[in-house]
Amino acid sequence: MSISYEQNLNRGRFETWTIKPDMNFYGVHQVHGIDIATPETLPAQADGIMTAWDDLDRPLAIKTADCLPIVIEGQTGVIFLHAGWKGLAHGILKRPEISLIIPHRVLIGPSIHSCCFEVSEDFKNNFPSSPHFKRNECRWHFDLQQESRDQLRELF
Repeated sequence: MSISYEQNLNRGRFETWTIKPDMNFYGVHQVHGIDIATPETLPAQADGIMTAWDDLDRPLAIKTADCLPIVIEGQTGVIFLHAGWKGLAHGILKRPEISLIIPHRVLIGPSIHSCCFEVSEDFKNNFPSSPHFKRNECRWHFDLQQESRDQLRELF
């Protein structure tokens, strides 16, 4: 059974699927980078996909496990991001495409939490000024969600 995009429109909400849904959607081949594609540039290796609201004719999709799924809604369009530590460290949330949609709302979906994200002391070099490292006994942990919130606050 195929579900049309119009029947399944949930603007501003995440939907979680454990299997590939029976619908056509726009997606990218994610590579833990910072590039953002558009439907016109697909297929693409990227970690984001953006489109204007007027051109949104089917859902956008991002796949994540530990990384952050981030939706940025703007006046003129929407961007879906796959943001892991590499993307955050290299500036995926500072991409110029984000300002083009005149962002006004961000949704961050489920991801790894600091209690489970154990990192090496050398990992701190990726985020040299971040206050989101915690030491628990002999182990370092990183709060990826809070780091993304801080970077997003710089947008608004």
